[in-house]
Amino acid sequence: MSISHEESIASLRLLVCMAKADGVLHERERVVLEASFAEVELPQGITLQWLFDEPIDVTAVIAQLVSAEARDYAYSAVYALACADGDCSAPERGLLLEIRNALGIDETQDAHLGRLFMPRHQQYGATVTPTLDAMARENSVRSETRKCAIVSALLGAFPFPGLSIATDLMIAGLQVGLARDIGGLWGQQMDTAQAKGVLAGFGVGTGARIALSNLLKVFPGWGSAFGAASAYASSHAVGRVMNAYFESGRGLDAKELAERFKAAKSEGKAAFTADTEAIERNKVANAAAVMALEKALAAGTITPEEFEQRAKALVA
Repeated sequence: MSISHEESIASLRLLVCMAKADGVLHERERVVLEASFAEVELPQGITLQWLFDEPIDVTAVIAQLVSAEARDYAYSAVYALACADGDCSAPERGLLLEIRNALGIDETQDAHLGRLFMPRHQQYGATVTPTLDAMARENSVRSETRKCAIVSALLGAFPFPGLSIATDLMIAGLQVGLARDIGGLWGQQMDTAQAKGVLAGFGVGTGARIALSNLLKVFPGWGSAFGAASAYASSHAVGRVMNAYFESGRGLDAKELAERFKAAKSEGKAAFTADTEAIERNKVANAAAVMALEKALAAGTITPEEFEQRAKALVA
C-alpha cells in the first residue's frame, strides 16, 4: 500500500504549507520540521531547503493528490500538524478548512479527527509502585519499555486508510504513559501534561512528528516495515531517556535529552531486529484485534485511553 511519487511530494509540500499558514515559517516551526525530516530520506530530487523555500500554490498542490488514499493521509497529516500541539491558530484553522473543502473530506472523517485530538485528562501514573531496589527498578523499566516498544511496533505496522493517524497518536500516548510509569518507579509523580512537555522538548509526540510518521507509512519504498521499526525504536528510546531523566532527579535539559534520544533510537533499531520474531508473532495474532480497536476508536465507542489500555493488553 503506497501513494505515488508525485503524491508523496505534494503531501510534504502541503505539510510545509500548513507550517507557514500565517505566511512565514517561524524559527520554532523550522527547527521542529528539520528535526522530523532529519530521520528520513526525502523523495528523490527533493531537498529540505526546496520544501521550505519554494512558493506553494495550494490549489495546484491539492490537484496532484489524485487517489482517495493520498487525500486521506495528506489531510490527516496537516490536521495533526495544526492541532496536535493544542494551539491551532486562526490562520491554521482557515487553511485547514480550505484544504478540507478542496480535498472533499467528509464530515465523518473530520469528526473522527476532532475526537482524536481533543485534550485528555491530566492524569497521573498513580498505579505504579516506587521501587527502591536499583536492580529490580532497572528490570521493571526494561520490561515496561520493551512492552511499550512491541505494542508500538504492532500499531505502527498497520497503516489502515483513514485510521492510520489514530495509531500514530496512540503510540504517542503510550510513550507518554511509559514516561509517567517510569517516573512512578522512581517515586517521582508526573502527570500527562508534564510528560508531554518533557517528550516534546526532545521532539517526541509533536504535531510535526505525528504528521510525518503518518505520511511516511504510505510513501513509495517505506510502508508498514518503516512504521513498525520506527515506532519500536522511538518507544525504546523514550524508555531509556526517561529513565536517565528521573535517575538524574530531572536534571537533564532538553539539549541533553535530545542527544540521548538520538543515541538511544539507534540502539532501539538494533533492539527491533533482535525482537523481530516476537513482533511478527504478535502481528499475526493481533492484526484483527488492532483493526477492531481502530474502528471502535473511529466510531467513538471507545476513548483514546481505552484504546491504549486494550492495545497494551494484547502483548503479554
